[in-house]
Amino acid sequence: MDSIIYILKAHLLFIILGSFFHFFLRKEKNFHFNRFYLLGAYFISIIAPFLEFNFFNTVIIIDTSIVENSINDSKIIQESVGNAGTSLNLYQILKYVYLTLCIGSVSIFIIRFIKSYSQFNLVIRNSKFDYRSKVYWVENDIPALTFITKTLLPLKLQNNQEKDIIIKHEESHRKGLHFIDIFCIELCSSILILNPLNRLIKRYVVENHEYIADHYASKATEKNNYVNLLIRETVNNNSFKLASFFAKPSILNRLDMLKNNNTSSNKTIVAALLFFITSFIFSCNFNQNEEIVLAKDINTATVEEAIQITDKIFNVVEKQAEPKNGIQEFYNQLSEEMEGLYPEEAIENKIEGVVYLQFIIEKDGSFSNIQAVKGIGYGCDELAIEVLKKQGKWNPGKQNGNIVRSRRVIPIRFQINS
Repeated sequence: MDSIIYILKAHLLFIILGSFFHFFLRKEKNFHFNRFYLLGAYFISIIAPFLEFNFFNTVIIIDTSIVENSINDSKIIQESVGNAGTSLNLYQILKYVYLTLCIGSVSIFIIRFIKSYSQFNLVIRNSKFDYRSKVYWVENDIPALTFITKTLLPLKLQNNQEKDIIIKHEESHRKGLHFIDIFCIELCSSILILNPLNRLIKRYVVENHEYIADHYASKATEKNNYVNLLIRETVNNNSFKLASFFAKPSILNRLDMLKNNNTSSNKTIVAALLFFITSFIFSCNFNQNEEIVLAKDINTATVEEAIQITDKIFNVVEKQAEPKNGIQEFYNQLSEEMEGLYPEEAIENKIEGVVYLQFIIEKDGSFSNIQAVKGIGYGCDELAIEVLKKQGKWNPGKQNGNIVRSRRVIPIRFQINS
């Protein structure tokens, strides 16, 4: 798939899924569903555009005699189409700029993680592990936090009557493996780095972690007590960048969610349906493709059936259509016009092979319905089609002495010179 097309499809799918969450789901208390929806929005936006399921597929049976002569002649152009320029065009520049941004984003995340991990290790060296509550008590004046699978609490909370509630909150982060979500969205968001909803959805992922932990911890006390505790602890909000901690800054949203009782199963069902339907649409190729099946022997019944199906377009004729100056001169002309036009993307990816072009020779010798029935991609199919469109008229085919429309398949070989 074309890189730019993939990027555009990935961004558009993410915008659709992210917008639906923003307008319909973010104030719902289906926290666990929301968690997997948000993660799924990242994953499916990256994966679905890669998948190209052909929705329409038509099989056409063609006698090998239609292409046998052309296959032999295709050698004529294989050496002359491989000399393309190496200059960068706008497409290449955009692709490299985007790739650089993605790599830069991943690099920044790795640096941030290493820095946070180093800070965490410095703090935990002087900590005391409590096997009963599975937390590390430290003398530093830091808020309660969970980094990866370890929870840190300041010693000043050790005699606090509400410490068990805070431990419950951090336990939810630890047992829920919320750090995996953060890792995944940081990496996935690097691919969607220019998406306008990227930062917003990342924030929603982190906020949803806090909603889950608040809901879990608030069961251990009165809701009003928990709200008051949350407000007090919010005053101290210094922490590691990649940690989940009790007094996360989204205090107003968390207080609203504690008071909110909105839980709509209908919205959950609609969201799930939208997620799967939209993902399916973006993973499908709705272009009508024709699959060519070569057969050595085609009986009369098959020919008659083909004639009916193709509206008097003959796949097999008594006298084949051919170029006016012969097939060799035809390929020489193709060779000259393709000189130096080898697609740069194909050169970069070292793409070689044969593109099979199917077209109809009309009664006046002109071409119609030109398409690549079997291609190699990376711009080679499009180049072959464009060059064929520029060729002159052929001598049309004949059947029973009458000029008829006929179908023809020709191979064009692409090979990069060493």
